[in-house]
Formats: sequence, C-alpha cells, structure tokens
Amino acid sequence: MRSGCLSLVARVGVVSIAAVLAALSAVLILSFAVSALGQPDGVEKIIKVLVASAAGFTFFVVGRGIWRDLRRRPSAETEERSNEER
Repeated sequence: MRSGCLSLVARVGVVSIAAVLAALSAVLILSFAVSALGQPDGVEKIIKVLVASAAGFTFFVVGRGIWRDLRRRPSAETEERSNEER
C-alpha cells in the first residue's frame, strides 16, 4: 500500500475506535443516570456527572488548541535571534 493509503486506513481505524469509546462512555453515563434516578439525591448526581463531563471535554479542547498554537508559533527567543541576524 502507498503511504497515503496506509495513513488513511490508520486514520479511519483511530476514528472508529474513538467513536466506539464515545458510545460506550455515553451508555455508561446513561446507565448511571437511570440507576441514580431512584435515589433521593439522584438528580443531583446526574447533574454533577454531566457538569464534570462537560468540564473535562472543555479542558481537553482548550488544551489541544493551546498545544497546537505553541507548536505552530515560533518562540519569542527564536524571533529575537532572527531579528538580530538581519
């Protein structure tokens, strides 16, 4: 196989695994929610789990964006060195 084709196959595999994990986690959260509804403080637990899940997702997305920005942008020291050389 060509490297581009192999890359595509690997990417599809990773996305498929991520989709399966997302579905399993959603089922786990929903089953937890259903079991918690019968308890007196069940609604509070459901809200806490949903807020924690949203916070974790937000933390991941923001961290990934910061990481990409840091990798793309050269550091201030590198910019200063290139300005001195000119």
